[in-house]
Formats: sequence, C-alpha cells, structure tokens
Amino acid sequence: MEKSGKFRFALVLFLLFGFSRSLAGNGSLPIVTLDGGDLVALSDLNRLGGLDNSFDIITQRGRFYRGARTAVYQVGLSVALLNGSLKKYSRPVLRREGDVLFPVEFAEDLLRGLYPDHTLTRKDSLIVLSAVRTERTGPPIIDKPPAGDMDEKPPARDRICFIIIDAGHGGKDPGAIGRGGLYEKNITLGVARSLEGYLKANLKGVRIVLTRQSDRFIELATRTKMANGHLRENENGVFVSIHVNASISPRISGFETYYLSQSPSNEEARATAALENNVVVLEEKSHRKSYDEIEHMEAFMLTAQIQRESALLAECIQSGMNGAATGFKSRGVKKADFFVLRGSLMPAALAEIGYITNQHEAQQLKKAACQEKIARGIGKGLVTFIKKYDQMIKN
Repeated sequence: MEKSGKFRFALVLFLLFGFSRSLAGNGSLPIVTLDGGDLVALSDLNRLGGLDNSFDIITQRGRFYRGARTAVYQVGLSVALLNGSLKKYSRPVLRREGDVLFPVEFAEDLLRGLYPDHTLTRKDSLIVLSAVRTERTGPPIIDKPPAGDMDEKPPARDRICFIIIDAGHGGKDPGAIGRGGLYEKNITLGVARSLEGYLKANLKGVRIVLTRQSDRFIELATRTKMANGHLRENENGVFVSIHVNASISPRISGFETYYLSQSPSNEEARATAALENNVVVLEEKSHRKSYDEIEHMEAFMLTAQIQRESALLAECIQSGMNGAATGFKSRGVKKADFFVLRGSLMPAALAEIGYITNQHEAQQLKKAACQEKIARGIGKGLVTFIKKYDQMIKN
C-alpha cells in the first residue's frame, strides 16, 4: 500500500473508532446539505466530549454510548434504536468518503438522549449543544423533557405500509431435501409467489416485496436488512419467512409458526431453529461473526412491543393456515432463535408449512395447488393481523 493510501486508511479508522473529549460535551455541529436533505457527520459528532462510539465496517452497524445510554444505527437504514426505543426518519444513514452521515433529526434525538443535562438549539446551519448551569441552591427544578428525549414514552405505532415475503433458502442453499430430489428452496419460492399474488389482490395500498424472485442465495442477515430498509417515518411493515421442516422421523408431520425468542418453546423448537440456522456455513466467513456479536445483538433485539406484535402475527398466520391447509395438522405457535428473524425492527414470523421428510406432506407440497392453498392461508392470516394491528393503533 502506498504511503498516501495508508494515511487515508488511518484517517478512516480515526473517524470510525477514534474517541475525543476536547469539547467536554459543548460545542456546535455543522449541518451539511446533500441531495436536498440536512445531515450531520460522524467526524463532527466525534468531537463531543464523553460521547464514545464504535463502527463495524463489515456489518455497517455503529453504536454510540455515554454511560448507560446507548444508540445503535446501521448504514442504509432510516431507523435507529435509541435506548431501546425505535425511531424512524425520512432519510437513511449514509457513507460518504470514509465518513458516516446522519439525518439531522437523528443527530438531535441522539444528543438530547445522551446529553440530558444539556440544552440543544439550532442556529443557522449549526446545532449548538450547551451544558446547563446549576448554580442555584435548594431542591432541583424538574423540567418537562424536550420532545425526542429517549426517556419519553414511545411514539404511536405507524400503519402497515408494506409486507416482506421471504422465500427460505435458494441458490447454493437447497434447504431440506426430500425423496426424489425435492428441494425446500423450490417449495418456498412457489408459496411466496402465490402469496404475493393473493396479497396484491386483497391488500390494496400495501407494498408487497419478495426477498428473492428466483433461485438465488441470500444471506440470512441480508433478508431482514432488506426488510428494515423499507421502514420510514410514519410507516411500519411485516416480515414473514416461509420454510419447510424436516425430521429424522418420517412420521412427524404438520405446520407451525414461530416468532423470535432466545428461549425456545421446547427442544424440538430449538432443533428446528438450529436446522434453519445451519445455512450460515455457506455464507462469507467475514459475515458469520455478526451472528455472535452479543453487544450488537442485544442492541438490535426486539423491543417488548415488537415481540408482542410478532407473537400476534404468528397466531394469525397459524390460524389462517389451519383453515386452509386441509390434510395437514396444526402444531401450534412456537418461539425460537431463528437467525433470519434476528434484527427485524418490525413484526416478524417464520412459517414452517409442513415436513418434507413426511411422504404424504412432501407429495402435497410439491403440487402447485397445495402451495396456493397454503399461500391463501398465510395471506388470510396477514390480512387478519393488519386489521387487529390497526385496531391497536386506534386504541
């Protein structure tokens, strides 16, 4: 590497990982305008005292922390977690010339949350952060926290504007394999396409997006990242991943729906998650470590509200399939730690639509008519969920 190249690389590392306390939490941040939007640079935020941050070049995720207060973001997404509270913005976080650029609203929320003992004002094209002087004696005066403070109650949930349909496996990952070369990846794609058609006909005004339209390989973390990329201010979505189960016993049969939890319902649920998670061995080695990064995973774990909504989503999908998948028995709603659901910042569920290792179900699952029937069941469940979700918003 040339000397100038080494200097640029060192500069990037300083911007991304270097911590500075020269301003002791006081100072001004310039607002830059790019593509018609107001942004604040990470390199300028780094100058604020007491504000530490880290950034992972592989996962493109970053974290700010000041004492026990934290904020987590990801390049390309318009959402961030501020002390466990999900915030949405009109523009995504960007990478430009070795720096990271944030929507100005995110920067303001961040500073209010991590510097509660400071005041925040805008002057022309600057954000000014100033420490509050406390010279008076006597009991402290408790002011109403400013709008956007991370300790305020969470904002009202947004309406469902899109549904992400994830056909499990694909490409070099065939998924579970049944007799006669029956591949899970082909069944899930068939069901996903049928589900797309059903939802477009029955949910007007809701965007329907497939993570894959063909036989191609997509890493697990990329699937939820694709879904999160659709989140915007005042908009929420739903993520549903479609799979086919397998067992060493050919007699086990039935369909079940899961939502994310690090406490599996039972050992069978744990085994099912392990089977689906095995695909990581096919992913790039540099990407695999993201599944084991406890710090980031804790920061991106579902909030209690999203987990409750995911449980309701799973119940609606399971009920819908129960009414449509005649000849298949319901195994109920369960919870487990599926990698493909990790990091989802919206209601998310995983449907195991049957057992490819059960001769009867395998014969049915490869038929287009059966795939359409299952898709209708999942679709009806999604329609029911959105109605219940809308009612929750009203209440």
